[in-house]
This record gives sequence, C-alpha cells and structure tokens, in this order.
Amino acid sequence: MKQPVHGRLLGAAVTAILFCLVPGIALAQAAKPAPAPEPTPVPPPPLEPAALGTHQGDERSLEERRQLHVPLTAKLQEKMRAFHGEIGLYAKDLNTGEIVSINADQRFPTASLIKVAVMAEVFRQIDAGKLRHDTTVTLKESDKAGDETVPLNMLHPGVVLSVDDLLRFMIAYSDNTATNLLVGLVGTANVDALLDSYGLTKTRLYRPTFRDGHADVLPGEEKEFGLGSTTPHEIARLVELIAQGKIVSAAAGDAMIALLATQQDRAMIPRSLPFGSEEILVANKTGWDEEKNPDAKGFKGDVRNDAAYVKTPRTRYVIAICARRIQDKSSGVDNETLRLGAELSRMVYDAFSQPRAKELTISSREAPPSSGAGSGAASPRPLARC
Repeated sequence: MKQPVHGRLLGAAVTAILFCLVPGIALAQAAKPAPAPEPTPVPPPPLEPAALGTHQGDERSLEERRQLHVPLTAKLQEKMRAFHGEIGLYAKDLNTGEIVSINADQRFPTASLIKVAVMAEVFRQIDAGKLRHDTTVTLKESDKAGDETVPLNMLHPGVVLSVDDLLRFMIAYSDNTATNLLVGLVGTANVDALLDSYGLTKTRLYRPTFRDGHADVLPGEEKEFGLGSTTPHEIARLVELIAQGKIVSAAAGDAMIALLATQQDRAMIPRSLPFGSEEILVANKTGWDEEKNPDAKGFKGDVRNDAAYVKTPRTRYVIAICARRIQDKSSGVDNETLRLGAELSRMVYDAFSQPRAKELTISSREAPPSSGAGSGAASPRPLARC
C-alpha cells in the first residue's frame, strides 16, 4: 500500500530527539425555582446504520446498564448522527462508575492506537526481567519504517537507543521505527497474549508497522484492519487498567500514564477542554491511517482514533473515540472527525464534572505531573501514521 509522507522541519525532529536523549527530561448555575417534576428519562433509540454503521451487539453487563448515563448518551447520539463515516464512543467515570457506550463494541482499525498495548507488554517484560529500561538496540538503516520524517528516521545508522528512548519516541511522537524495534524485542504474539490475560480479546496487534499483507498473526483479520484492531470499550478498558495500576504494577501504571501525558497530538480529546480554568491531566494516544480496503465505490476512507485518561480536581474518567470509513480525508485540524471528536470529548467532560452522588467509587492510580500534560492546544499534524 502506498504510505503517505508528511514532511517535517528538521528543527522539529531535533527537538524530539533532545526530548528523549537528554537526561533529566521527565518521562453552578444561579438558583432557580424548583422545576416541575419531569418524566423518567427513556433511553434514546439506536443510532441509524446510515450514520454509524451496523452495531455488533450490545455486550454491556447488567451492572453497566444500571450505570448508563442516559441524558449524556442521548446528547452524544444526536451529535454523532450526521457524521460522514462510522464512529463509536465509550467513556467511564471512575468516581461514580457511570458510563456512556455508543457503538462501543464495534471493531475498528487501531492505526497507532495499538501502541498502548505494545507499551504495556514492554513494561510487563521489564517486570519479568526479560528486558531492562536501559536495554539498548543499535539503529540500522533497514530498521527505518517508511520514509516519514519521524525522529528515528532522521538519525544516522549506528545510533544506540535504550528501551526507554524507544518508548518515549513511540508514544510522544508515534514513531513507527521505534515501534517496530520494540515489537521486535517483545513479539507480536506476546502483546496479544497480554491483552487476552485481561479479557481484551477484540484488541489485536497483527504485525509491525509498514508491513501490509505480512501478518505475524491472524492474516485474515490483518487484511481488513491493518496494524491492529480494537473496540472503543476495550481500548478504554486498557487505559483504565493502566491508570488503576492493574497492568503489571502501580509503579508501571504511573510510568505509563506519564508517558501518555507527553503525547504531542492534542487535536481530538484534549482539544476543547478548559485547561485555562483548572488543572487537567490528559494522558492519551491517537491513531490515523487509511482503510486497507475500498468501499463499493472504490473509495478508501480514513481511520482516526483517540483514547485517554483524564484527571481534574473534580473528576477522573477514561474515554475512547474510534472512527472509520471517514469521508473527510483532509489533514488539518478542521477535519470533521477531529472537530466532532473534540466536541464529544468536551460534552463528556462537562457531564462528568457536574456534582453527582458517588454511587460507585473505583480506585485509580494518580500519575505524577508530567511535562506538557496540561497543554490543551491542538497540535499540528502528528509526525507518524501507520
């Protein structure tokens, strides 16, 4: 498949390299008369297939149904109806247990979003003694993925990089060369085994990046999904487990959240959050690619995803937005998917920030402050896509 190339100024690459290689850089409304009693809210009707595609079954448990945030779900559905593509969303308030689940069990191509799972397996193998944070690899010309101007592709062969260096490049800049080096160290099948151990059976890594048609596992699925697949529910669950310190250990969870908080692509979930009015941590990972197969008219739509852990003084939640067969293929921040995703994200933030009875409290690890975590400005085009 022809891979898109996105030019970058050399200064941006140098900044990225320094970021990872220089030691010391840190991984109420006014009172109103009481309104008349309102009728009990009724769950909204399912989203129309024309707008969101076929929903692959409602797999929510009885407890999740009881915790469904019905008013917010209705508002989000209304916004999502007119989207030119297929889109799903899952969000969970970690204080109350309330959820929003719209097409959340439909599988989507992950693009670079699957790198969260690669990161988790790297930390598992470090914990098991199979790797160390300072384990090194030597960059070869043949290691470079595609001809993108991502940081590692700008370096000369022979540069020695640690596992920690590779993790920073893979998460903060979505560097595909760093990703492939890490996948080579831990193994595709081991990433999927980790996901299986947490019940995330619809989330798969199929191969390294830029290896279309050469799957390490499940070649039939790779032909449709490319690098990986997931559902909004499962990828949000993976981020939740990391934030709770349930992937490997509490210390590993803190370190992974700190890495995700360095993400440079802020054009969807963080974009419209009110960073100027309160302290907000957004630890996220995005993904962007083109569909592997054309539709009946020969058109290959785009894939865009974002998943995040959000922490504020008033709330803590996870959110995932996945979209595929996107008609708007424009690269700028005014792309329909990015604008809609940012709007949906703000609606979730506003709803979860309102005072509500804490019916269900779920413990969550707190991530240490991380450089860049509070910046909500939308970034320019991310350096890598796969």
